[in-house]
Amino acid sequence: MELLNKEKDIYTVREQHRICDEILKDRLENLMPKLLRECGVDMWMVICRENNEDPLFKTLTPSLVKYASRLSCFVFSIDKNGRYEALNLSRPNPRLAPYYTDGYTTKENQYDVIAREILARNPEKIAVNISQVTAQADGMSKSVWDNLYERLGDRLVADDRMAIRWLETRTEKEIQLYPHLYRIAADILRETYSLDVITPGVTTTTDVEYYIMQRINDMGLNAWFAPDVDVQRKGCDGLRMSDTVIEKGDIIHTDWGIEYMGLHTDSQRLGYILRDGETEIPQGILQGVKLGNRFQDIVRENFVTGRTGNEIFFASVEQAKAEGIRPMLYTHPIGFYGHAAGPCIGMYDNQGFVPLTGELTLHDDTCYALELNITHSVPEWDGQDVAFYMEETITYTGGKTYFNDEYREVIIKIG
Repeated sequence: MELLNKEKDIYTVREQHRICDEILKDRLENLMPKLLRECGVDMWMVICRENNEDPLFKTLTPSLVKYASRLSCFVFSIDKNGRYEALNLSRPNPRLAPYYTDGYTTKENQYDVIAREILARNPEKIAVNISQVTAQADGMSKSVWDNLYERLGDRLVADDRMAIRWLETRTEKEIQLYPHLYRIAADILRETYSLDVITPGVTTTTDVEYYIMQRINDMGLNAWFAPDVDVQRKGCDGLRMSDTVIEKGDIIHTDWGIEYMGLHTDSQRLGYILRDGETEIPQGILQGVKLGNRFQDIVRENFVTGRTGNEIFFASVEQAKAEGIRPMLYTHPIGFYGHAAGPCIGMYDNQGFVPLTGELTLHDDTCYALELNITHSVPEWDGQDVAFYMEETITYTGGKTYFNDEYREVIIKIG
């Protein structure tokens, strides 16, 4: 197997920044005014202090602007004549100039300038990031709110709609980029699931976790959560064993994700370690994979624009059960964050109605971690129940779902 190579498979930092900044400019110039009109918001403010950045800050700045500077403030508005403006009321920074109009150019108290510039535009309401629903849309701090309210009063309103829609929406450029970064994540797992890495009877699940972490580091990437590796074994009914030696005949399972070029992946893969004398994965295990694939397709079929996460959850689970499948469903949005803003479709620890995030609705041009599992009794394991864990990062656009890894290689033969 040809291993991934940092110089060959990963863009240089400069090229990464070029692409990301091109995407940002497109989002600010084309997506932002569209979302303001969609949400009926005439002004939206994202404001935060250095070392206490709003979770949206990094999605609004070019690659070389990593942190807020003292007090950073971005204001997006549509005036009465329908004209859109992206205004920077932070300290002047030439790196922001290609994306924003500068509005703070004096040495006056910054809050006074922010208030004056906003009142000059006379918005009815100013949406700020306060949310009971989504953590990333809850970035307004108490001290900043107090300073703003003193000057702007009841024009300030807690409104998380813009934050959620900005975070969850993928542009055409981002949709085209996703398969590139997802292929890298998938290929690292394909490398890992081999006898070059796993020696049955010697290698532990923890060894595999650290192999993956080292490969991520060698590739100049970041893991947004540490990989989880465990095994299921004949005779150990219902157990997912971690920090254990991997043996022949085990089903190995990995859950992991990377961050690359501002976007995140989340995927799970199964592998089967061939026993002595075996040349193929047992049919009972392959049947479990087939049922899991079917459940994936059922969930995808129930992705309908305008449905809530709860509606998709109940429709999918009921359909799967009617087909004789034993399902669990816990799919989540993904994009700028791994567990991102948008509708939650079930939860691992709540296979029922999900308040708040479960009542958000599905929109076009969004991405999801299609995360689920099914339980199947494997004849070759004396009828033992085995859980088949599956997760793929998918794109929902044009009313259809698309896998970012065309192979959907749920289980890999090792041996």
